[in-house]
Amino acid sequence: MQVLPDHKVIEDGPYRYIRHPGYLGFIVAYVGFGLALQSWVALLAMLIVAGSFFAYRTRIEEEFMVAELGDSYAKYMKRTKRFLPFIW
Repeated sequence: MQVLPDHKVIEDGPYRYIRHPGYLGFIVAYVGFGLALQSWVALLAMLIVAGSFFAYRTRIEEEFMVAELGDSYAKYMKRTKRFLPFIW
C-alpha cells in the first residue's frame, strides 16, 4: 500500500455514505453467486470467507490510511459507515 503525495480523502459519490463501496460490490457478488448455486451451504461459505477477508483487509487499510492521512481520514471514518450506509 502507498499514499501518493497529493492524496486526499474522497467524499463524493458512494464514498459520501460508505468507505469501501468496491468491497461491498464484491460481497454482493459473492452472495449472488451463492444464491445462484441454490445452495445454503455455498451461500454461507461465501459469506464467511468473503466477510472474513474483507473485514480483515479493511481494518488493515483503515489503520494505514489514518497513519498516512491523519485527522482528515479519522474524521471521515466518524462520518461514514464501513460497508452498509447508515448501518455498518
